[in-house]
Amino acid sequence: MDESSSDLDQLFKEAAQNAAGLAHVLDPTKAVERGTKLRRFARRRRSALSGLVVLVAVVVFLVPLPQLHLFGPGRTHSTTGHQSTTSSLVSTASTSPTATTSPVTGIGPLGGVIPADFEPGSFTAVSLEEWWMLGTARCLTGSGTCGAIVRTTDGGSKFAGIPSPPVSASEVTQLRFANALDGYAFDPELWETTNGGTSWARVATPGPVAELEAADGEAYALTCPAGFAKCQSMELLHSTAGSLKWRKVSTPVTLGYGAQFAVNGPNLYLLSGNEPPLVLLYSADKAATFHKRADPCTPTLGGRVTAAADGSPTLWAACPTGTMATVVLSTNGGRTWRVATPSGEFPNSVGLATGSASVALTWPGQQISNAQPAALDRTTNGARSYSAALSVSRSATVVWAGFSDPVRAYAIIQEGDSAPTTTRLYESNDGGATWHRVAIKS
Repeated sequence: MDESSSDLDQLFKEAAQNAAGLAHVLDPTKAVERGTKLRRFARRRRSALSGLVVLVAVVVFLVPLPQLHLFGPGRTHSTTGHQSTTSSLVSTASTSPTATTSPVTGIGPLGGVIPADFEPGSFTAVSLEEWWMLGTARCLTGSGTCGAIVRTTDGGSKFAGIPSPPVSASEVTQLRFANALDGYAFDPELWETTNGGTSWARVATPGPVAELEAADGEAYALTCPAGFAKCQSMELLHSTAGSLKWRKVSTPVTLGYGAQFAVNGPNLYLLSGNEPPLVLLYSADKAATFHKRADPCTPTLGGRVTAAADGSPTLWAACPTGTMATVVLSTNGGRTWRVATPSGEFPNSVGLATGSASVALTWPGQQISNAQPAALDRTTNGARSYSAALSVSRSATVVWAGFSDPVRAYAIIQEGDSAPTTTRLYESNDGGATWHRVAIKS
């Protein structure tokens, strides 16, 4: 038999074997057996994954963390609130801070149980339906208070717990999300997630982070290179959401202690701080260039600027005058200002949450008539007059308040003037006129 005949016989044998194999696969009995095995495997795999999810949730919330330091009245994200804080961070001279670890990519963590006795301390939202709160809760083991994060995706009807950065609660006291996946836990450290909180990466910065805001796909932060206790100048950092890379921003003037900013879509408004020359810096190109506008506040006394939630170029500012504060208003992005509420109406620590050129919330509340002071007061005529908006108890303290849009507003209220206190979230659906308490439940 020649070589070609042998090759042909081999081809016939292989074809017969393949046909037999195909018949085995197509056999109905064998197909049922394979389907049964696959279903059993899938059930075992789902059971294993469910156990793994429970184990991960338990591990996350078993980490004992000390108590979170909540802000008092008018100190929301305030740099002045850090004067007595001793920084334990090691400052770095790097002008291009980057994450020191890389988080695992994903689509966000599965919702876990809400930790017992959760009390909110910081609120952030990317839509009317999806928001997060960083706060404290009872530790699952031992005694004490641990840090925790809860999230809602249905406007507060239901909440779920998600992982928080693996650090002491006093090392991250504030939370911001730029979108459903990219978030930041900060003050004084900076941690970043790019997967909705499944994992967190520590970001090295030139100093502790005093303030951070995210909008329009960008994030900005202010740091004190010398630490909060010795802060004389500040640096502005910029990052594209999700990049894990931050750069130092060059500004036309040196940023002094007390520098502060507000973000409104693509617009950045930056107060240069307490040291002359005082100026409001404006950028509409991701902090690439700045234009100088008027700082409405008194030199060396600081101040805070807030952008209206309606997207207009309306800015409100609270300006300390030494003993009391003045509220001023600009409707053209800080080019010009008018005194909205003269000095004498509010303490230096007055807080502002602004919905539009007409509507704003202030705290601490004033003594109006013979009634007890409200936790929040409200103006609907550009700060020409105020009325009580939210009254909870005589000892209520506003931790934070803000607008998601001109209609929807939120407030975190601490009730009680001595330990133990209770901190709750309140929501308004009519621009701050009426309020209801949000139950944090699954």
